[in-house]
Order: sequence, then structure tokens, then C-alpha cells
Amino acid sequence: MGARTVIRSVVASAAAAIVLVSAAGVPQAAADPATIDDAKAQVEELQKQAGEIGEDYDEAQIQLADGKERLKVLRADISAQQVTVEALTQQARQITLMQFQNRGADTTIEVFTDSDPDTFLHRLATASKVDENLNATLQSQRAEQDNLTDLQRAAEAETAALATKTQQLAELDTQIKDKVAKADALVASLTEAQRQQLEARSGLRVSFDVTELDSSEAVNARALDAVKYAVSKVPGGQYVWGASGPSNFDCSGLMLAAYRSVGVSLPHSSRAQASLGRPVSRDELKPGDLIFWYHPIHHVGMYIGGGKIVHARNVSSDLVVQTLASYPAPWAGARRILG
Repeated sequence: MGARTVIRSVVASAAAAIVLVSAAGVPQAAADPATIDDAKAQVEELQKQAGEIGEDYDEAQIQLADGKERLKVLRADISAQQVTVEALTQQARQITLMQFQNRGADTTIEVFTDSDPDTFLHRLATASKVDENLNATLQSQRAEQDNLTDLQRAAEAETAALATKTQQLAELDTQIKDKVAKADALVASLTEAQRQQLEARSGLRVSFDVTELDSSEAVNARALDAVKYAVSKVPGGQYVWGASGPSNFDCSGLMLAAYRSVGVSLPHSSRAQASLGRPVSRDELKPGDLIFWYHPIHHVGMYIGGGKIVHARNVSSDLVVQTLASYPAPWAGARRILG
């Protein structure tokens, strides 16, 4: 086991370290199976909590991206609306000036002094038309100004919401880093034997090659390519919160990247991914199907055939291929994206 693997294999093992260290802070020489099993349960709970925070982080990122897009559209609409309001305002000014220039003398005086009644009536009709145009233009200008004000208020609200969401992301990131930092501080308290025992009880890593796939499984060609992509990232890829490649991934980020490689867009959230495609039972699984765990859902992996899965497991294990049966998290369903 290399130095990196030794360290990262227990990066989320704070609770286990507490169990395995004596009151004086000296590692126990040997841990009985019951103690290791207890440590395993505590580590899994710690990883579950971290996964829930990570899922909230992913969803907050999606909401932040959506909010930025809405704000971008609002700003474009505001710019266009400002042009409309300014054009109507200028038109009202021009009509007002025309009205002033055309009115001339008082109409009562003109009706008695104008030698041509038809000319006067024409002037009167023209002035009346100018008034109508001015009123209509002013009404349009006021309506468009109200629309502009509404857009500006919406943009202000969206900007405030983005600031709140950005703060939420920062807080979630701090929570995740705090858990990892505390775990790192206790890693040195574990012996190599204890690490190996703990990892052995956390699920087996297995090898996998796409040539193992049975053609009788009628695998969708693009789904198989998604499997190839995901498997190609093991074991070099690392688990990083909110990442979706090319080298770092979180659980939903690996699924996103794998399907992105075959032209299918997925949201960066396991909960959101769980609503896509069509549901399949555990007995119906085919390579490329997405599998979800926990209630509420906050982890996703990919079935790759032969009873095996590939997933970005957690910060301690990074990306792994293991048997579906060996992953201890509670099943929450599966979805077929292609085929």
C-alpha cells in the first residue's frame, strides 16, 4: 500500500480512530473483530453524513448555476426594456413639441378670425389627433416603465438569492473540510494492521475489464461506452466534492462525466439523477444503469455487469470497482438512462 493510499484510505476514519486509541492516546496493539466492526459502523455513519453534506453541496451548486443564468437573462431583458422605455419617452417628447408648435393661437380667437373655416377645422382635428397620440404614447411609456421596474426588482431579488446561495456553498464546503481535517488529525493514531482490518470490512475492491461483459446481456452500445469511461478512471481518479472530471469526481460527478462522454447530459446531483430514465429492479440491472443508495438519496454508482459496480465511493476510498453485494449502504433504486 503506497503512502497516498495509506493516508486516503482512512481519511474519513475519525470515529474509528477514537475507538481504536486508548485513553492515553496510544494505539492498541491489536483490535478484536468486534472493535473493528464497531469502528466500521462509525466510519460508515461518518461517511453517510459527509455524503449528505456533499449532496447538499451539489444541489446548491446547481441552484447557483441556475440563478446565475436567470440573472443573465434578466439583465439582457432589462437592457432591451430600457431601450424601449427610452424610445417611448423620446417619442412623447417629440409629440409634445409638435403639439406646442401646432396649437398656435387660442382656438376661440381663431374660429372668428380665420377666413377659411375648413382650414381651421383641419387644424383642430390635427391638434386633437396629436393629443390622442400623446396620451397613447404616455400610457405605453408608463406600462413599459412599470415592466422595467419589475425586471429590475426581480434582478435585485435574484442577486440577493445568489449571495445567500454562495454563502451556503461556503458553509457546506467548510463543514466538509472540517470533517476531513479532523479525520486527518487522527489518522496517525491507527496502526497499519488496523487500517487494513478496517478497509477489509468496508467492502472488497475487485478488478474489472469490459471484455468480461456477456454479449447476451444486450447492452446498449452507448451505455457500454459510458461504463468504459467510468472504469477507465479507476484507480487513478480521486474523490473531490463537487468535481466532475477529468481526474477528480464526486459520486454524481462521475456519472455525469461518464454519460457526458457519450453525449447524454445529466444533472450534477444524485437526487436529480434518480428521476431520469426509467426505473429497473435489482434483478433487471444492465451495464450502464445508475444505482442509488440511502434515504434520502445521496449516493450513486454505475452497474457494470457481472454483479459489479463502479463509483466514486468517498474521500477515503476514491474511485473503486467492487461487487454490488459488498457495498453496505441501503438500496434506494436504479434507473436506466439508455436502452
